[in-house]
Amino acid sequence: MVKVGIIGHTGRLGKPLFKILEKHSKVEIVYTESKSERSKGSLQDTEVVFLALPYGEGEKYFQELEGKKIIDLSIDNRNNKDWVYGSSELNKEQIKISTKIANPGCYATSIILALAPLKGKISEVNISSTSGISGAGLSVQKEDNFLIYNEGEAHPQIDEIKNFLKLNKILFVPQRIDTADRGIISIIFLKYDGNENLEELYKEFYEQCEFIRIKNNIETKNILGTNFCDIKIIRSKERVIIISALDNLIKGGSGQAVQNFNLMCGFNEKEGLVD
Repeated sequence: MVKVGIIGHTGRLGKPLFKILEKHSKVEIVYTESKSERSKGSLQDTEVVFLALPYGEGEKYFQELEGKKIIDLSIDNRNNKDWVYGSSELNKEQIKISTKIANPGCYATSIILALAPLKGKISEVNISSTSGISGAGLSVQKEDNFLIYNEGEAHPQIDEIKNFLKLNKILFVPQRIDTADRGIISIIFLKYDGNENLEELYKEFYEQCEFIRIKNNIETKNILGTNFCDIKIIRSKERVIIISALDNLIKGGSGQAVQNFNLMCGFNEKEGLVD
């Protein structure tokens, strides 16, 4: 059993993280901490600590966590070269030997997984992503409302997408549906003049990836509560549309964090994530 601590276990990502780890057959949760419930257990006894904290709040714990493995679910270290970017499918070998993982953002995960097979073959993309309101840490609203925000190049996850995929230009339009709880669909528009059958290219690229599914139809009900990312490819000559769907709190957050934990600890990466 690996002794685990969760700092921020009552927050937006901390709650589903705690639920997953509580049922994980190889985990013993020996420490939890949050503003609402304070601290319980022994941080000193932990071997791996998850930081599920808002922007800028994790750094004050680093000295105390020296010598322990850390998985940071915040944006703080995603562009820090001293941390491994925790894209489970794409950075697997680095994650296995790392002690500090920066978990990717939810939008970034949906976009990076959708474009990774074309990395190095494209330089510009236009993206429209739709998310439920849980991504903002809010509860479902009764009044209909679609909110466009941080459009263009303003969204804070743009940098990690550009850095990982080596893209020059991204125009990104995120929208939030206030009457929907969770789920993300990203629709990516690009030009690609290669001759490959893209669906076969994607299937081969993700052949060994248990949580990536190439689909003919995309519905968020098929991925909610799971660690799966579904991807569909549409092509008309050089014009290509890639569509991806995932649960923003699981594959886009706590589920991917546990997948990274499994890789770090030498477990099957599905442990705790598949019934």
